[in-house]
Amino acid sequence: MKTNNTLSKKVLSVLSAILISLIPLFLNAQSTTVGVYSTDLDGRSYLESVIPDAKEYSETIPEQMSGWPQSMVVPSYYSPSGISLVDVDEDGFLEIISGCTDGSVHVWDYQGNELAGWPKTGLNLIQSKPAVGDIDPDYPGLEIIAVGKLNKLYAWHNDGTTVTGWPLTIGETSGFKSPVLFDIDGDGFLEIILGQKIYPNGHVIVFNRDGTIYPGWPQPMDYLGVATPTVGDVDNDGEIEICAVSYYSVFLWDKDGVAKPGWPKLGVATGMSYAQPVFADLDDDGDMEILHSYNVGTTNYVGIYHHDGSDFENWPQIYPGPQTYVMPITGDIDNDDDLEIFGGCHGYGILERHHTGDTVTGWPVDIYNIECSPIIFDLDNDGEREIIFGDNAGTFYAYNGNGTLVEDWPIPAGGNAMVNSAAVGDVDGDGDIEIALVVSNGTVNLWTIEDVPYHSYLTDWGTFYHDIWNTGWMHPSKPQNLTAEILTNSIYLNWNANTEPDIAGYNIYKSDISGGFYTKINSILVTDTSYTDILGTSDDFYCVTAEILACTESRLSDEATIQTGISNNRHEQFLSLSVFPNPFSLYTTISFTLPDETENAQILIFNPQGQKIITLINRKLIKGKHSVVWDGTTDTRKPVVSGIYFCKLNIDNKPISTKKIMLLK
Repeated sequence: MKTNNTLSKKVLSVLSAILISLIPLFLNAQSTTVGVYSTDLDGRSYLESVIPDAKEYSETIPEQMSGWPQSMVVPSYYSPSGISLVDVDEDGFLEIISGCTDGSVHVWDYQGNELAGWPKTGLNLIQSKPAVGDIDPDYPGLEIIAVGKLNKLYAWHNDGTTVTGWPLTIGETSGFKSPVLFDIDGDGFLEIILGQKIYPNGHVIVFNRDGTIYPGWPQPMDYLGVATPTVGDVDNDGEIEICAVSYYSVFLWDKDGVAKPGWPKLGVATGMSYAQPVFADLDDDGDMEILHSYNVGTTNYVGIYHHDGSDFENWPQIYPGPQTYVMPITGDIDNDDDLEIFGGCHGYGILERHHTGDTVTGWPVDIYNIECSPIIFDLDNDGEREIIFGDNAGTFYAYNGNGTLVEDWPIPAGGNAMVNSAAVGDVDGDGDIEIALVVSNGTVNLWTIEDVPYHSYLTDWGTFYHDIWNTGWMHPSKPQNLTAEILTNSIYLNWNANTEPDIAGYNIYKSDISGGFYTKINSILVTDTSYTDILGTSDDFYCVTAEILACTESRLSDEATIQTGISNNRHEQFLSLSVFPNPFSLYTTISFTLPDETENAQILIFNPQGQKIITLINRKLIKGKHSVVWDGTTDTRKPVVSGIYFCKLNIDNKPISTKKIMLLK
């Protein structure tokens, strides 16, 4: 009987593959219809229905970056999921990282070239988004950690070499569970957290960076593990918690695997699938709430709990269903400084609710069969956040907070999104928005929204599982108590340190108009909680953001204002620092003007890590125009590699201006 079952499964798989391969021929012949796909509990895609295709695409479709899209080979019924934009080799540009279900992992530069040492092939089926972080601080750059569907957990350095002690043989994980990174014990090293399916009782396991199992783990669940775990400090006590869902229940442990008081929440669902729980501070009290998507029978819900396991007021709430693979993503889509909660759809409808449970005006929107979780950022430079996601019929949508479509959207995605999310960032350092999305047929898209600036401080949720560590924790919070005061020829900013344990530093933003838009004025992350700026010629408005090690930025702090009353243009003349040509390949000329004689003027060049590589000028200068040539070498005359560098002008030990320089060899 077992042999017959195995044979039947093989026959069904072959028939499914043949049917899927014939669908494009049918759709080409019937141009007014479109195939709609779904994902089963093994992670397989199957044709669910063929429906009328009433979508109309704009004639103004964003262009793909040069060298894109890329193509990966995908088995006929397993779709890849998730994509990362991250500077793995620390050259100042973002790489594009995706796993593939043919057993490969790819790392491209923004021009579409695979990095040296990549791709990795001959692996387990890679269906989930890799995690990216520094699990080996002694090795330059970041590491990439990916899980194979069957029984492997891999780790590579950014140059493609294998991390010592890896890969691990771990037992069945299933397709859509990504590894999660965090320093759960505060020792300065990242641990690796993984949820595993494992029939009949799934579990969560934690590994040290050397591949050994962390004490207290694994911890079992009451049935199959179905989603990527979530990690963060839910009760604001400085200790880290780990949350996971089984098919029926929700679990919350401390770092040592001990269940937190009030947990687990057993039997709350008749089904949960693929949707990672979310940590977010919905009531602005400093503690995190725990959100999860689930269904009871044919009714779909989002449930929300306080960290002690009690229900959040007015929740759970019903969302469109009957079942969902979509994460309960949080973001401020109506600019009221409160979070809204996104969810729904394995049938018709996507819904946004206020944290009070009330429906956001203009929602739900009727789209058939969404499994893709949204990202939330300012797509059109209007100062408000939009909601972007793909469907299972080849379309990529962008909605305003009021439920209307963004102008010139939707656009064709080149394939079905399935269980997935897009990712947003500025991959080439030109300030514009780029959006990446991998789809079911292996197409890897990288669109650029030309001349629309990317505001990272307006990005509430920029990638699958929130960040490159896949934490599912909406953080960091915005810095508090920013103050600004005028000192001699300078402005002194000060603010409170964030309490999150993974803060990398802070960014300083400035505008000449209250409310922005704001321009970042620091070239490297500020690791202190103070900053000194040059005194301006008019009123200045400052904000600060926090940035975590997983490369996600907070919202802006409250604004601090400086009223200078200065009427001359002396400081504007300082800011006349220019670099030409830029980008350059052989040499570039750096020019600036001094309104007065100065005791000490400095022109310094820094790399993206904030390390000074050469001093071009460091002496007394007379007033007037000055220039110096940089030939792309260090103080020791060693040529530097292609990438982004920063030219900094200091006058009498005070920072005056910084310019970004791009070297292309």
